[in-house]
Amino acid sequence: MNAVIITRRGGYEVVRAGDWPDPPPPGRGEVRVAVRAAGTNFADTLARVGVYPDAPKLPAVLGFEVAGVVEGVGPDVSGPAVGDRVIAGCRFGGQAEFVVARAADCVPLPDDVSFAQGAAVLVNYGTAWAAAIIMAGLRAGETVLVHIAAGATGMAATQIATAVGADVIGTASESKHAAVLANGANHVIDRHRDDFAAEVVRITEGRGVDVILDPLGPASFRRDWTILRPGGRLVLYGMSDVQRGERRSMRRVLTGIARLPFSNMPWWKGSAIFDENKGVFALNMLRWWDRERDLARILEPVGEGLAKGTFSPVVAAAFPFSRAADAHRYMQEARNVGKVVLVPD
Repeated sequence: MNAVIITRRGGYEVVRAGDWPDPPPPGRGEVRVAVRAAGTNFADTLARVGVYPDAPKLPAVLGFEVAGVVEGVGPDVSGPAVGDRVIAGCRFGGQAEFVVARAADCVPLPDDVSFAQGAAVLVNYGTAWAAAIIMAGLRAGETVLVHIAAGATGMAATQIATAVGADVIGTASESKHAAVLANGANHVIDRHRDDFAAEVVRITEGRGVDVILDPLGPASFRRDWTILRPGGRLVLYGMSDVQRGERRSMRRVLTGIARLPFSNMPWWKGSAIFDENKGVFALNMLRWWDRERDLARILEPVGEGLAKGTFSPVVAAAFPFSRAADAHRYMQEARNVGKVVLVPD
């Protein structure tokens, strides 16, 4: 079968489309999916340059999420049937023509949702739901700060927050402000130009925010803490700032790692932390998947929102497998508003 292969660590030139062994027939509780679109994520670019610890040994086919049509069903599957349109989660291997996934990690893809949109659901809406709803307990009347609000997870988080009745402040580059506001945000801040913490204080008239969703890294975590209201919750779900440019920068990676203990937990406050009434959560979706053994607690409400039309995935661009390197470049240059997906040639 044709697949997107990361051949070795390096720049965009190490990403290519080529032949890869077909997956085995579906086993017990599994389905085989003919992939119509596969999601790409920042983790793919980290794996490419060699700073993603959970990545498989190279050469490898990456991809956590696909949308497609079930073409085979293993024993003991009571859910998806042959011919069904589904969104499926997979532990790598998704950026290929075919993938085998557990039936428990599949949700129906509504007929009015495109395959490209379907490939924008599992990782981004799943991350946003776990962070905002399960961990942070976001509810109506609260205010949430969504960093990188024009990214795929940021767009998903904004839709989820507005659906529960929360107010959203997003951060994004100025060229993306209109898209962030059109997606439901109440305010948007250019964090590259403005001091986002000062702007949040101004927008909220000194109150601060109830929830912050931050995939950036140590440089922002400590400032996030200062603008949380009493009872506020900070959820960290990435370190995108440790990777800039086409290739690995070990200086940036090591600097980020060295700064992390001083930024993501307010241990430096000692017993004074009891006076501030704030909390910090950290989210790793793969570890969640490992511990719970499926994503049902996340996928079921996300699937319901998709079926009702409450959630509408935003796709920035769809690249054929043969242009997967261009997809990596497009994401790493932060040109996307929403999700970047790959489709078989």
